[in-house]
Amino acid sequence: MSSDLVALVRRRPDVHAVADGMIAMGEALELRGGEPEPTLMYDTEGRLLVSIEDAVQVSAQSEIRRLLGPEFAERVTAPVWWVDVRAVADLPDAMRVARRFAESLAHWAGGTVYPDGASEPPARSWKASDQGGGPSGGAVPGQDGAAYQGGVIGG
Repeated sequence: MSSDLVALVRRRPDVHAVADGMIAMGEALELRGGEPEPTLMYDTEGRLLVSIEDAVQVSAQSEIRRLLGPEFAERVTAPVWWVDVRAVADLPDAMRVARRFAESLAHWAGGTVYPDGASEPPARSWKASDQGGGPSGGAVPGQDGAAYQGGVIGG
């Protein structure tokens, strides 16, 4: 079982650049894989910590609402790039690394992370509603966007 995060970002994300930045800032990680396969982050002992799926462009606001709930969807405006970030559940450091990666990606590409927990509000480029920075109310069970494997959603 994994713990899932979603980074929703305004600009096409460069997953390897953000991961390389984490490594440069002291995270002891090894990267493997990448387009079209998931990018994988391993610890120094060779254990898989995080899997990062390729970014998918979401063009329909209704898809964000359907998958993440109406409260969270109010904080973002399509089109966005959707990046699934999955942390291995049985390694305590995996969720910390996944959260740090997702938040860094949202910071550098302009966006936010679902579920909430990011230390920064959504980037100024978002067209937020009156509720824009508040908590989302939690995850929606069974709706992690895993069914989308590439391409453009909606349109």
